[in-house]
Amino acid sequence: MRSWVFFLLVCLGTVAAPVVSAESCENFTGSTMNSGNGPKASWRTDYPSNPSVSASPWLSVDFEADPKDYMNAVLSQIQAGFKIDGDRLVGTGGEDWWISLWMDYGTSGRERRMGLTKERGPRQSDLAPDSPPGYQVWAVGFYNRAGAATLGEIFENPCSASLPVQVRFPRETVSIKFLFTDAEPSEVTYLQGGPEFKALIDPTASNGDPEDRVERAVRLLQVDIAVKDRRAAETGWVFGTFGWVGPQTGDGLFDNLVPVSLQWGDDPGVYNTDIVESWINPSLEGVMYGWPERFTLGFKGRANGPADNIRSSCISCHSAARVPRSSRGLLGSRFNMETDILDPEKVMEHVDTWFTNRSGSQLFTPEEPARSVLDYSLQLDAATFRMCRACQAGDLEGETPQICRSAGFYNRQQCASATREKESAGLLDAPELSIQKSLRVIVPPRQ
Repeated sequence: MRSWVFFLLVCLGTVAAPVVSAESCENFTGSTMNSGNGPKASWRTDYPSNPSVSASPWLSVDFEADPKDYMNAVLSQIQAGFKIDGDRLVGTGGEDWWISLWMDYGTSGRERRMGLTKERGPRQSDLAPDSPPGYQVWAVGFYNRAGAATLGEIFENPCSASLPVQVRFPRETVSIKFLFTDAEPSEVTYLQGGPEFKALIDPTASNGDPEDRVERAVRLLQVDIAVKDRRAAETGWVFGTFGWVGPQTGDGLFDNLVPVSLQWGDDPGVYNTDIVESWINPSLEGVMYGWPERFTLGFKGRANGPADNIRSSCISCHSAARVPRSSRGLLGSRFNMETDILDPEKVMEHVDTWFTNRSGSQLFTPEEPARSVLDYSLQLDAATFRMCRACQAGDLEGETPQICRSAGFYNRQQCASATREKESAGLLDAPELSIQKSLRVIVPPRQ
């Protein structure tokens, strides 16, 4: 831990916080951001020691009574940090937003141009009535100063994340995520007129070798927010989604973001559509939801975004964040929305399993032991898994991070360092193949 003297000096502004990045881990050689050519995203990882935020205007807004005003108050604190620079989303310089380490590994790891990671791909008619399957969604997420201070403690040693038994983000933590898609505006009409960004994504919807990624036009689809707000008494968090809706106006970025949904609880025990702990924007019915395949955004009318799985909700997915992950996964994708939705018993089982209100320190599936509960952070879930996979594959060398051993990811004292070890673990098809060609990193699916 940082000494109290250093902490005081940083708070006083006399010493700069140390730069912490994946590149600081000189034993890591597998960053996907080194694949391809062109400009390279440069997001902040110089985590602050002081978690205090300068303003939290959303605290003066009742999120249940005025969900739009609450969301726009959060958005007002995001706008100053980001801008469009040509065909990329970039920071404005000195922005108070930080990314997580260890998201730049595996077949879904960060691409080079904007640092996007691959998300769950939308299915038939997810985004619009006539939208086909096969489109991709890529995203980049950030924490504000309050949340980034916690990341700084976890990644103090960038080669070996140190997770407490219970991660506790401070009050006023805000997490945001920008989600982009290569979907055609002719099929997803609310994207018409939106600015085109360029990202290095897979040639097809299937995961592939990062070396084979191609530069392709993508458009901003949605922006997700998560706010640590003590007024959400049972969960401690408020989740929301903005959607980009054309035609383009103003700056073409934030001025086109429309509040889609807000959620502060998961309506446990509610098996019909009498949802009271979510708000859905009724003006977007017929635009982002309201057709046979997508009659609601989240399950039975709970909050979600257009990129998200109708079987779930924002809270139900994130509340499962733990290390190691539960054997149930994240969102119960086995539920069939065509047939099971007509069976009251299957609906009840699905709701009772996935839609509960718990604080970020309470364990999802407590019958399965866990090394750490992650306070709703799927970023930490994914980062830990990728770090341990890199160790197992030999792309991280040296001593195995303690979290990987204690969580049962990889139990050897030293990370793999020889091709022979990788072959014996089934991570290489042949000695001449790079680890990236055969490693398949599991990505936490979207809600």
